[in-house]
Amino acid sequence: MKYLQKTLLFAALFALTFSVTAQEKFTLIHKNKNSSALGLKHDLNKVGDTILMTSDKSILRVSFLSHAQKETVMVDLDNKSAKIPLHHLAKGRYTIAVYREDMIIVFDIVRQKEILAVDNSVTDLEESILRSSLSQEEQEKRFIKPLSKSTNKDTRLASNSNINTKNQLSDKEISERDRIKKEREALLEKERAIAKANLLKLQEERAAKQKKEEIAIAEAKKEEELAKQIALKHQEELKLAEENRKKLKEEAEKKRIAEARQKEEEAKRAEIEAAKRATMLAQLEKSKQAKEQSLQKLASNTVKPKKVKYNLTLVNDKSVDVQTREEYRRENLRPNGKPYND
Repeated sequence: MKYLQKTLLFAALFALTFSVTAQEKFTLIHKNKNSSALGLKHDLNKVGDTILMTSDKSILRVSFLSHAQKETVMVDLDNKSAKIPLHHLAKGRYTIAVYREDMIIVFDIVRQKEILAVDNSVTDLEESILRSSLSQEEQEKRFIKPLSKSTNKDTRLASNSNINTKNQLSDKEISERDRIKKEREALLEKERAIAKANLLKLQEERAAKQKKEEIAIAEAKKEEELAKQIALKHQEELKLAEENRKKLKEEAEKKRIAEARQKEEEAKRAEIEAAKRATMLAQLEKSKQAKEQSLQKLASNTVKPKKVKYNLTLVNDKSVDVQTREEYRRENLRPNGKPYND
C-alpha cells in the first residue's frame, strides 16, 4: 500500500513537472506580417526545434544575427524550401534575414530552452541546413556525402577537416566539384546582384509611392482645408442671410405695428371728429330749436306798435303818446333775437 502511495505521488510530481516545463517552449517566433512577405511562409514545427520555410521564389541565402554576440552567420542555400535545426543556436534572440531574388524578408526568433542534439548529428550550421533542406539528388549534385552512422565528426563544409575527404577524391571529381562550385558561386553572385538591384528598385518604388502618397495626402489636406473654408464661408453667408431675414422681419413687424397704431390713431381722430361734428350738429340743432322757440315766444309776446303820427316841430303838449325806452325794451327783442333783459 505504501509503495502504491509513493508511486502515485511520484507520478503526480512528474506530471506537474512536465506540465510546468511544457509551458515554456523551445523557441518563440515573431513572424513578418507585412504584405510584401506573403510569398515566404515561415513557422516553427510542433516541437519548436526547427524553422520550416517555403517560398514561391528561390531562397538564395539565410543570415542569422545574434543580438547577444552581435555576430552574423550567413548560409547560401538557393532552394525554395528550408529546414533550419535550432540546436545550433544558443539561447537568446536572433534576427533572421531571408535573401530572395526580389527582396529581403526579416523576422525574429527567441531561443528559450537548450535543445539537445541527437547522436551523430552534424555540428556545422551550414551543412546541417543544407542536409535538412535539400533533396538527396540535390545533395549529390553539390557533392554532399551521406553521413556515417558510426562517426560524429565535424563535417562543416568550410572546415579544414574536409581536406582529408577532398584528398581521397579523384582529381576529376575535385575538378568537377570545383567547377560546379564556381558556377554556383557565380550564379549566386549574379542572383544576389539581381536581388540587390530588385531591392533597390523596390526601395525606389516604395519611396516614389510614399512620396506620391505624401503628395496625395497633402493635396487631400489642402482640399479638405479649402472645403472647410468654403463650408465656413457658406455658414457665415447663411448666418448673415438669417440675420438679414430676421432684421427684415423685425422691420416689417415694426412697420406693421406702426401702421396699425397710425390706423388706430386715425380711427380715434375720426371718431373724435365725428363726435365733435355730432356735438356741433346737436348744438346747432338745439340752437335752432331754441331760436325757433324764441321766435315762437316772441311771436306770441310781440306787441303791435302803435302808429303814432307826430311832428317834431310841434311841442309835446301831451297830445302825442311817446313810448319810453323801458317800454320799448320790454316790448321788443334784441337784433340777435334775445330779450334785452337777458
